[in-house]
Amino acid sequence: EDTSKYALVEALELKPKDFKHYVKVQGDVTTDQNIMIYPEFSGVLESIFIKEGDEVKKGQKLAKIDDGGQSSQLAEMEARLDLAETRFERQKRLWDQNIGSEIQYLEAKTAFEQIKNSVAQMRSQLNKSVIYAPFDGKVDEIITDQGQVVSPGQTPIFRLLNLGEMYVSANVPETYVGSIQEGSEAIVNLRALGKSFVGK
Repeated sequence: EDTSKYALVEALELKPKDFKHYVKVQGDVTTDQNIMIYPEFSGVLESIFIKEGDEVKKGQKLAKIDDGGQSSQLAEMEARLDLAETRFERQKRLWDQNIGSEIQYLEAKTAFEQIKNSVAQMRSQLNKSVIYAPFDGKVDEIITDQGQVVSPGQTPIFRLLNLGEMYVSANVPETYVGSIQEGSEAIVNLRALGKSFVGK
């Protein structure tokens, strides 16, 4: 039989299938943990304990600002605190035994509490002369050199960033906003690195 007149055909069974439609947008890779570290204490930047590119842990000491003799003042105040505490404890023992006047007891108590509060304030102030890492990350840049005078909120000292928690931020045209939900698949192509990965 002559079959040359017949066309070759192929049959496929039609089945429902997901069709993924993608929209191409440009975005930026960023992280929320990318900050400039400013001092909370005025003075000369006495020591820097790290180098650019160093990995640091949260709470690690990064730098020290000269306290201008406040540590000596603190030592003196702590000595006065010890004396005030001893006076107060003795006065309290006497007062508990109904010896001495109430005014002497209250004066000793007030003096002790005042010096105690002053010491706590001074310790808190001195603690600000040391700069600590606020989170785990990498020292991207040391902006201020050792020996320079620094001021709170005015002199940035370091840039610290954490590349462990990064995300892509992109603007999507309004036309497509209705068809994108939380959890939609996103293919991220990092051209500079020549890498792609699937995200949400």
